Amino acid sequence: MKTIRKFSPEEIIFAATTECNLHCAHCFVPRTEKRLSADDAITFLKSCAGSQIEKIGFSGGEPFLYPEFICRVSKAAVENDFLFGRIMTNGVWWKNPAHLEKTLSDVYDSGFDGKTGLSWDAFHGQNSEKILTFVNTVLTAFGTQSLEIQSVIHPDAEKDKAFLEELASLARHLGCTVKKNTDKKTGRGVFILESDEICIPVYRERQSFTGDDERAWKSRRWFKDDFCAGPGHVLYVHPDGNIAPCCGFANENKALFTGTIKQPLKTVLAQAEQNEMIRICYEEGLAAQIRPLKKNGVLPGKTDDICAFCDFICKRRAEKENG
Repeated sequence: MKTIRKFSPEEIIFAATTECNLHCAHCFVPRTEKRLSADDAITFLKSCAGSQIEKIGFSGGEPFLYPEFICRVSKAAVENDFLFGRIMTNGVWWKNPAHLEKTLSDVYDSGFDGKTGLSWDAFHGQNSEKILTFVNTVLTAFGTQSLEIQSVIHPDAEKDKAFLEELASLARHLGCTVKKNTDKKTGRGVFILESDEICIPVYRERQSFTGDDERAWKSRRWFKDDFCAGPGHVLYVHPDGNIAPCCGFANENKALFTGTIKQPLKTVLAQAEQNEMIRICYEEGLAAQIRPLKKNGVLPGKTDDICAFCDFICKRRAEKENG
């Protein structure tokens, strides 16, 4: 029987601001002064009540630079029976420990009980003492199973080694052992920081590049098409109100926009069904685009990064539309 594939979002990720206190070399988020309206977010959330959307999360930018948005939307989510995904953060946005504790306490009191996703690696270059304080405060505020770490492998082996030493130091401070399940060649995989009470997964991923970056096209093999499964089935709301599928960097492209937060869920999903790029990503598969592009001689090489390939196709479409 043929598998029927379709874009079917189950989560909303609100990227309410692109403001950030860090400037990381591997980040693709464009800096703007736009902030998402909490009123608009709550109205949209209410239009999703009783639908296929089950949970919400927060990203950015640095979402904790806009805590009132997190608190108001979290409270509305609880009132409308939604679950929570995660808040992504760099962990060092706070001014002092009292500011950190107060902000996390406010978020907790708003009803948020999802995961805190800490972006921490050699690219971010956070102060290790501030990271330790942040981690301890999160585990105290939300519980010992409430933290995840997302970490991008740095291409400079020495810098990455230094980060792993910081990670080991954190484990010692927490009284945790480190279990490692990573690929020996690439380093991709997961570490587990674990004690009788604490469990912190550390997801190690490679650096991604945009589709117009030559570094994205140096692979010996093509990506394995997964039809954007898993984290791709989300509605990602940008600070300007535009909504796109997926939480990958390619969702900045207008070709993937499905509507705006000013529209109800029903309209956004109807427009998604008519979106050609979404059909390619979720139904046909991005790999089906390789042969015709190769035949036309426009591919810069091979890439094993499906997000880079998606970004490449979106930008080509934009170039054609603009003449």
